[in-house]
Amino acid sequence: MLREQATDVIVPVAVLAEGVLTGKVGHDYHVRRLLDLVNITAIEEPIGYSAGAIRQAAIRGAREPAPSGVDAIVAAEADARAGSDDVRIVTSDGGDFEVLASLGDNRARLSILIV
Repeated sequence: MLREQATDVIVPVAVLAEGVLTGKVGHDYHVRRLLDLVNITAIEEPIGYSAGAIRQAAIRGAREPAPSGVDAIVAAEADARAGSDDVRIVTSDGGDFEVLASLGDNRARLSILIV
């Protein structure tokens, strides 16, 4: 049975383009049920600018390979929300997110959970 929507779990819409949905009905059915439980958020223009800035800062810091644009969007969204609350990024890609989160304005309120 599905629980109520977990409004404290945010998934930027750009994440859907990074392979969450496969186009395979059997796989996507379960992913879509999970996505029904979270808050999928649109990317606002200021988040896009912030994502570009922290991604470029990571590249200038010689991060190889460069973090993806989608990772930068997730980090920028988390950083913006960390302005008013503690935020945890849940990921399997800890290295990129450690770097990206360290470049944000609210890094003291960001944490990374590697799964």
